[in-house]
This record gives sequence, structure tokens and C-alpha cells, in this order.
Amino acid sequence: MDRPVLLGKWMGRLTYFAIAVAILFVDLLPLSFTPGFMPRPDLLFVLTLAIALRRPEFVPDWLVALIFFLADILLMRPPGLWTVAALVATIFTSRQEYRFRDAAFLLEWGFVASVMFLAMLANRMALTIMLVDQPPFGTMMLHFLVTTAIYPLVVAFCYFILRIRKVTPDVAIRFGHRL
Repeated sequence: MDRPVLLGKWMGRLTYFAIAVAILFVDLLPLSFTPGFMPRPDLLFVLTLAIALRRPEFVPDWLVALIFFLADILLMRPPGLWTVAALVATIFTSRQEYRFRDAAFLLEWGFVASVMFLAMLANRMALTIMLVDQPPFGTMMLHFLVTTAIYPLVVAFCYFILRIRKVTPDVAIRFGHRL
């Protein structure tokens, strides 16, 4: 692999890591002391899936596991449970990248929404099996809808600000993606 390709890959990973740390920092800030009506979207999960569907080499499995495990620890969730759900969703999404290169955005949005729903449902089922207290199912669905609704804004952020675009065939060959 030539030096510019390797440098681009590591710059993308470093950018993802920096944005993930910034999202975790904002999640830890006490922005409001009273509970609100709308839950905050899971920006870290949406960003990870958006990048995995565009440039899977920027979100390797080890980096996703590290970031989500750190998030589990800092946000006081059961350590490793949401990490596994997010990691499986990210791996599945990144393996489907070649299918969505030329697909319409609504199809992509529906795919990502279904992957997010299955990950959230698997997490909820695991917590239910372990007899952990959880918010009502309606609250989880509202969180899912808010997280799904924010996806187009995250994609626009990736496209216009971060300049992360879908892989073209020549870039796919250079980075070793599936054609």
C-alpha cells in the first residue's frame, strides 16, 4: 500500500476518533438538570454507521470497540453490552458498503434505520434477560425515532464538513474494497 493511501486511511481514523471523543465529552456535560420530553439522539452510533457505509476503512473493528467500550464506561452503561451491539451493527453495515454505492439515499436511510432498530432491540432483549431495569418500550422507540431522524444531518456533516464521500470504483480498487 502506498504512503498517500495509508496516510489518508489513518487521517480518517484519527478524525473519527477525535469526533467520537468530542461527542462523548458533550454527552457527559450537564446541559440540563431537568428531564426533557425528547431524548438526545445517539450521535456516536449514527456517525459510526454513516462513516461505515461510506468509508469502512475509517472505522476498523478495534477502533469501534474501543470507542464504544469507553462510552459504556463513561456513560455508566453495562460494560460491553452496547459495545457488542454497535460493533456487530457496524461490521454488518461496513460489509454492505458496496451495495449502497449507487443506491438512493432513502434506501440507505431505511437500511441504516433497520440496522439501528435491530441493534437497539438486541440490547434491550439482553438487558431484559439479565433483569436490568429499563425505561418503557415507548421511550426506546422515541429514542430510536430521534436517532433515525438525525441521520440525514449526520450524513450532510460527513459529506460537506468532513468530505467523506461514498467509495468510487477507482478508490475501491486502491483501498481493496469489494467491487
